[in-house]
Amino acid sequence: MHSATVRVALLTPPGRGALAVVGVAGTAAVVTVSKLFFPRGSLPLVDRPDGAIVFGRWADADRGEELVVVRHSVGRLEVHCHGGLAASEAVLESLEVLGAVRESWQDWLAAAGASTLELEARDALARAGGPKAAQILARQLAGALEFELARIAAFDAAGDRDGVAAGRERMRRAARIGLRLTRPWRVVVAGRVNAGKSSLVNALAGYARSIVSAEPGTTRDLLETRIVLDGWEIDLVDTAGLRDDPADEVEQEGMARTVSAVAGADLILRVLDGGQASACLPTGIPELLVLSKCDLHLVSDPAPFNAIRTSAVAGLGIEELAAAIMHRLVPEERTDPGLLAGAVPFTERQIGLLSERPGRV
Repeated sequence: MHSATVRVALLTPPGRGALAVVGVAGTAAVVTVSKLFFPRGSLPLVDRPDGAIVFGRWADADRGEELVVVRHSVGRLEVHCHGGLAASEAVLESLEVLGAVRESWQDWLAAAGASTLELEARDALARAGGPKAAQILARQLAGALEFELARIAAFDAAGDRDGVAAGRERMRRAARIGLRLTRPWRVVVAGRVNAGKSSLVNALAGYARSIVSAEPGTTRDLLETRIVLDGWEIDLVDTAGLRDDPADEVEQEGMARTVSAVAGADLILRVLDGGQASACLPTGIPELLVLSKCDLHLVSDPAPFNAIRTSAVAGLGIEELAAAIMHRLVPEERTDPGLLAGAVPFTERQIGLLSERPGRV
């Protein structure tokens, strides 16, 4: 690319937001922006000092969009406009008319010297599934993963095979969670008709997401609800109830979808009320047994082994169930609390580096 080319890029995630930032770089950056930006006050942008934050209008001195331009240097500026797609797109298009070349934020940061790992971390942060995932990714962006890879490389250079092996093994264990930081856990609520599945989903979600009725078979399709439990993002899936004699083809199809959803779950909540037999579900998938409607049954009533007693109506056992869900999905937080506080690989490329010679990021 020619050294005089002005490069522009949207530096904030696309979509709704209070603010959008367009980066402008190149030897003619200030001159190009000055053709479109009308600052408040008599001093033009080209005469403002580096570091200046300037309020003004874009494209039209009287009726143009009000925005702010930050002059970092003669060759680098930021245009801060209203969030959303329309305002930032208008800024980008008007700069392109003057010859600027649009590029992705990845190319923008790479041109500024960002490493592949930094680009991966920034991309993942924009899609982080809950605050704990964001915290882990922020630590990788701050250098935790790069530092650990360099430490393993130092062990390798010193001929310390045990150090290399221990470092790689620790990161492989952390990668189980790392690969899920941008993808919600999938928890499927399954059981026989009228077991209280929808009421349980509503109780965990904190609002009436699923229709609840005393009529068996009310839920005929999969109903997904995205929630956050203990800082982790979860897709909670309410399913059609299982029974031996489906009422019609619609209910039969709903049951088939339940079986399919269960097969793709990270965890099953197998819901029983006190008087029901266990629903038949595929084996080999982690599950929690949940006894619903415990407000209708005596505490002394026999319950399946390790079942969590709950009542969606009375709010009993819901916190215990939420904690049990996260203990099953992310046991590392209890069994090895320091594991996720350090280096955590979060892409297949990074995991692949563990099988190569240490040091590459």
